[in-house]
Order: sequence, then C-alpha cells, then structure tokens
Amino acid sequence: MALDRGTTEQVVQQALSASFKDRRLTLRLANIVEKLAASPAASFPTIFNAAELEGAYRFFGNPNVTGEIILSGHYASVVKLSALQPTLIVHDTTKFVFDPEGERVGLGRIRTGGQAFFAHFSLVLSADGKRRPLGVAALQTWVRDDDPDAPRERDRWARGVDIASSRLGQTAKRIHVMDREADDYALFAHLAKHNQSFVIRLMHDRILGEQFDGKAVKISNILSQVEFIVQRSATLSRRKDGGRSPAQKKTHPARAARTAKLAVGALRIEIPRRLTSGDDLPERLPINLVRVLEIDAPEGVEPVEWLLLTDQPIETPEDLDRIVDTYRARWTIEELFKVIKTGCAFEKRQLEEYEGLVNALAATIPIACKALELRTRARIEPDSTDILLDADHLLVLRAKGRLKLPAQPTNREILLAVAALGGHIKWNGDPGWKTICGGLEKLLSLTEGYRIAKLQLASDQ
Repeated sequence: MALDRGTTEQVVQQALSASFKDRRLTLRLANIVEKLAASPAASFPTIFNAAELEGAYRFFGNPNVTGEIILSGHYASVVKLSALQPTLIVHDTTKFVFDPEGERVGLGRIRTGGQAFFAHFSLVLSADGKRRPLGVAALQTWVRDDDPDAPRERDRWARGVDIASSRLGQTAKRIHVMDREADDYALFAHLAKHNQSFVIRLMHDRILGEQFDGKAVKISNILSQVEFIVQRSATLSRRKDGGRSPAQKKTHPARAARTAKLAVGALRIEIPRRLTSGDDLPERLPINLVRVLEIDAPEGVEPVEWLLLTDQPIETPEDLDRIVDTYRARWTIEELFKVIKTGCAFEKRQLEEYEGLVNALAATIPIACKALELRTRARIEPDSTDILLDADHLLVLRAKGRLKLPAQPTNREILLAVAALGGHIKWNGDPGWKTICGGLEKLLSLTEGYRIAKLQLASDQ
C-alpha cells in the first residue's frame, strides 16, 4: 500500500531519527524508506536504480546495522504518541516463509520445504475504542534450531511485555492483549509480579485443584456457574483455510462472515501452579475468568466461545463490555501481518542472509504501521476528507479511476476508488490489502507520469 506524500515524510523523519553513529547509514535508511513507502510491494530492482540497489543490499548486510537501530526512530515516535493516553499492547507471533529454491544463510527449514524465521510483535493501539495503530513497541526474531542454549520460545511473551513496558514507561494505563498461545502460568505470575494489566484467551482446560468424586475439577466443570449479565453483538470475519497449517485449521476452523449474538459473564477463580512449573512461582494465582458464548448460532455452525483470563474488574456490565472489546482489538495485529506479507510483499525479498532479512523487516515495519493507520482512520473517520491523498493523486484518480468521485470525496470513497484501480468491485465488501496495494501502486505510477509531464510542459514554455 503506497503512502501519500505527507505520510511518507513522517516515516522518513522516523528513519532520520535512527540512532546510527555513522550519519551516512541514517541517510541511506531514509532513502530506502522513502522508496519503499512509494511502492511497498515492488521488488528492490524495480524500486531502486543500480547504485541505490547496491547501496540497499550493502546497508541490510552491514554488521553495524541492526533491526533495533533501524527501528529506534520509530520506537521514539511510539513513545511520544502513547505517552498521554491509555493504550493496548497487542502481542503475537508470525512466521515469514521464503521460497525453498535458493539457500538463505541462517534461516531454518519448515515442514512445507521452505525456509523461515519467526517474529514476535508488540503492537500499540489507542484504547479509546478506535484501536488506532500507534506503532510497534518491541520486535523479537529467531530461527528454530537445536541449540540447547537458545531462549525458550514460550518466554517471548514475557520478554515482549518487559521490552514494551520498559520502552513506553508507566505514564498512562497499559493493557497487554494476547491470544491462546500465551496461556502460561509463568506468564500470569510474571504479569502479576510486575503489576501489568492483561486480557489473555485461555487455551488449556486448567485444573482448579478441587476434588469431586475422586476427579479433579477443571474450568470446564464450573462454566455453568457463570451468570451471563451482558448480551451484545459482534461481527465475525470470514476465515479461509488457504495457506494455513493443519493445526491452525483445527484450532480455528474456516467460517463465513457473520454477526454473532454474544452472552458475557464472569467469575473470580484461583488457578494452582502445575507440578511442572518452577517452585519460584506462587502456589496459586487469583484471576478473573470471563466467558463469552455465542447464542443462537446458525444451524450446523460451532458457536463461538472465548474464555478470557484477566486482572481487569468484572463487577459491572460496562466492565465486561470493556474486556470483550479489549480482546477483540487483538485482530488488528493480524491486519498488520497481512500488510507486511501482502501489501509490502516482504516474503518476496531476495536478501540471502537472516540478518539482512531482519533488517529489511525493520525498515518495512514503520511503513506497514502507517498503511494500517491510514485504512483504520478511513474506517473510523469515513467522512473525513483530509488524510489519504494529496492534490496530484486525487486529480489522477479522478481522471483514470473506475469510480466517479464527488467534489469533496470522503476517505471511504477515496479508499474504494483506489481499490477499484486494483480490481476491487465495490459491492464485494471491504477491499483487501491486495487490491488496495495494487490500486495504490498503479495510482502512484500514473501520478509520477503526470508530474513528469507537468515538468516537461513547464520547461517547454
């Protein structure tokens, strides 16, 4: 998704704030970011001229260049944006898979035959109900190998909390949001010890330690005690099987988009430490369990059920609504992954070493966050007319676009017109990243031609 001129200047300024000791590296990063922002999904040979291409490859392979330094200006921006407002910090992991043809140094093999590395993001969102992306506060990357001294993958959640919390400070309220993979007693204890607020979806049917007829009582045994005090609706997005692993398909089956009616209730419980957990952890942890259950689900469809563990208050209907909305904000990070993989075509990058790919990812993240912010603002402020395109882009879109625009187009109308250039049909629902990015790249190319023609005409007069 190409960025407009004003937004490109913002990510370039973040790059110019990077903490390289060598100013030449900072300027090189700014040049790379500016070119990537103009055409995120294009290949490096298409984006850069011969000299710039060689410089970009040298930059990403430079041992003095790291992802943390590349992102230092972006991190500073996130700190500033989040300093005076409550925020949600959404944590999740994704896998970047590269073509098995051609060996890339330092990457791991996966079952499908490709090469890959993993990245764990901590994405900061506004907590005002709009879920505006403010940027990434922490990034961890790794390759799976047999090194016994390598950090445990499950510890990434606690590390993400610590890095993001330390970077952002405690000037405003923060709530950490995580999905089922983060269901870990050690993590709950860590959050409680450091007074970090959280909403985490339950994966395991945990034993509560009490005995009934010789059998351990589990969370599933007490769900009937939950009194539903809230009913609300929620839009569930479509989920397709394509490209997902068998485990993912089993955990999250494919479904059609629908509006679900949800009942919400909560209980105060205590969960005991497992025998396999370390003795340094508390024996029991008091925690709030929130049950979200779909009622009147379509025939033949498995009802949605979320079991959420949290330290947030559960006394009132407003408390429960707030917790459900907080958890639903987690889907924003899935959109960020789509922007990086589809909109920015990161998995198509031809860098040959793990370190270079991580550096390229770091350079891509600020662009992806800005693209996500633009579409988010177009959704939450659909009637606004001042954020998406500059005058030249709008003029070309009027002349070459498939959809007619009114004199004062809204952000929603502009977004649909751009996506139409990429092949989107407006009655097919909201456009995806593929059509948005395709349309913006076409618009960018047409606008560049228009500007060149203007300069030529001016010089001829």
